[in-house]
Amino acid sequence: MLAFNRPAQVQAALARLRHVRPPKMYVHVDGARADKVGEAERVAEVQRLIREGIDWDCSLQTMFREANAGLRKGVPGAIDWFFEQEPWGVVLEDDCLPDPSFFRFAAELLERYAEDERVMHIGGSNLMEQQTQQLAYSYSFTRFSFVWGWAGWRRAWKHFSASMDNLETYVDSPLFIDFLSDPFARTYMADKFRATKAGLNNSWAYAWFYTILKNDGLCIVPNRNLIRNTGIGVEGATNTRTFNPSAMLEAQTLEFPLQHPGMRQPVPVLEAQFFYATQKQRHRLWIWYLLYRLKLRGV
Repeated sequence: MLAFNRPAQVQAALARLRHVRPPKMYVHVDGARADKVGEAERVAEVQRLIREGIDWDCSLQTMFREANAGLRKGVPGAIDWFFEQEPWGVVLEDDCLPDPSFFRFAAELLERYAEDERVMHIGGSNLMEQQTQQLAYSYSFTRFSFVWGWAGWRRAWKHFSASMDNLETYVDSPLFIDFLSDPFARTYMADKFRATKAGLNNSWAYAWFYTILKNDGLCIVPNRNLIRNTGIGVEGATNTRTFNPSAMLEAQTLEFPLQHPGMRQPVPVLEAQFFYATQKQRHRLWIWYLLYRLKLRGV
């Protein structure tokens, strides 16, 4: 569990976790920023909630930072710490409220694909559930790594590249062309990756996304959204500060037994829809691309 300075979100997340009572937890709480009035008190309250709020039989390990590391360094460091001790597991940020069925979904697929090196990430959120919930199978394969509640393996995370090595080689490769057929979308993604590499956005998730793409990896997305994000447009959010109703889906319950897809390949039509739903809407992408060509957008 990844937390910082939002006691209300942490309290809600713990209430949800109490339903499934995980027997082992690792919790990272980043340190307060010295220039933010009142943040030290909020971080201390989060730490107290972690110490006192896990009131079921649970082996708890904590990483409470004294100084602020930030998302870009703090989160990968915390996930490194986690996977140094566990071969697989679930990663939840404090504003991600999973439906209880997410945990069974993650557990079954962590075991099913444990030895499949190409499968690198099991996502829990799906902002395109209206297009996927009628599919005959319970989940799809994609190249998009949705991180609002996810699960993974040490064997995959060991490839994580914070420095995003060989980025320019990748964006000129057939792998990148195969990823997205829309050249505007590819230009947008390449620009996002370059901005992340240059440190112009405070993101670890784009570095993980790039790591999966570079290694020709696959991600899993459930056919129903299993995670409610409570941090959209609220004070204290970092990368979800803009109010966006389309991203505020309720968590649904997944049916079991799982129906597994026959092929381990992304569906091109769904890949395009995932891009427009999670990166840039189609009409906004055209505007962005025009501004990019005029050198008014981009790195």
